Amino acid sequence: MRQYDLSRFAINQITTPKWSMPQAIEGYRRHGVRGIAVWRNFLDDYGLKLTAKHLRDAGMWVASLCTSAWVNESDPALYRKSIAENRRIIDQAAAIGAPCVVMVMGGLPKGDKDLGAQRRRIHDALAELAPHAASAGVKLGLEPLHPMYCGDRSAMNLISDVNELIDELGADATSLVPDVYHCWWDPAFERELRRAGRNRIITFHYCDWLVPTRNLRDRGMVGDGCVDIARVRGWLDDIGYAGPFELEIFSELDWWQRDPEQTVKIAIERCGPFVGPLAHNTGRASNAPHSIQPDLA
Repeated sequence: MRQYDLSRFAINQITTPKWSMPQAIEGYRRHGVRGIAVWRNFLDDYGLKLTAKHLRDAGMWVASLCTSAWVNESDPALYRKSIAENRRIIDQAAAIGAPCVVMVMGGLPKGDKDLGAQRRRIHDALAELAPHAASAGVKLGLEPLHPMYCGDRSAMNLISDVNELIDELGADATSLVPDVYHCWWDPAFERELRRAGRNRIITFHYCDWLVPTRNLRDRGMVGDGCVDIARVRGWLDDIGYAGPFELEIFSELDWWQRDPEQTVKIAIERCGPFVGPLAHNTGRASNAPHSIQPDLA
């Protein structure tokens, strides 16, 4: 296997759901990947203190904590409960050294058709959570999701709208989490990445769009679909982005069925050409502190 600079590369735990938290930490590290995007159910299963210690002892860095609690309750008491849960998640992120919580805020409440009300609810929740995030040293990572998820998973769908939110709420507490799966189709993708610039993007998600896509959890490994990853990486180099790249694959029919060891090996080979250092020197240090090579022993 060819060796790559993986210092900016993280694997999102949802890519290898057969592995528990300790298995993922050791499995990624065994293959030379020192970056991890932590998923909350694995964190809660293992425990916050054990996770933080294991990450530290293993020399791992954290790209993000996924994901926020949904804020899609029209009942005031349930809405307040969601706000409190998100405060707790922000504190968890700070405890494990995650620079952001990826905010997936929920689609329409059950039985509701008022999309405008849900988008206002998301706005108000983010505005309320932003001061807590800033005080904790954690960004609210705003991820625009593909419009096909608008009804159930998130009514925050356009990268342009996310940039507007960051303008309003401030970059001290909010940041952009672009994902090629969700944004590749958008004619404004390049323009909005350039608008965001290198300082607003906290982490960047890789995967691929399969043709055909068989269900809503059918993302491809980099190189298996129709996304021009090389072109997107070129845009990011142009703006001087030097932060992490996460591989995040939801794949009920393929990758989730495989041995995680195989998935990680293929991930390194496929993602390696697109996660290395900047193509030119921008003078900005990477968020990822380690420079390593895969352990192929």
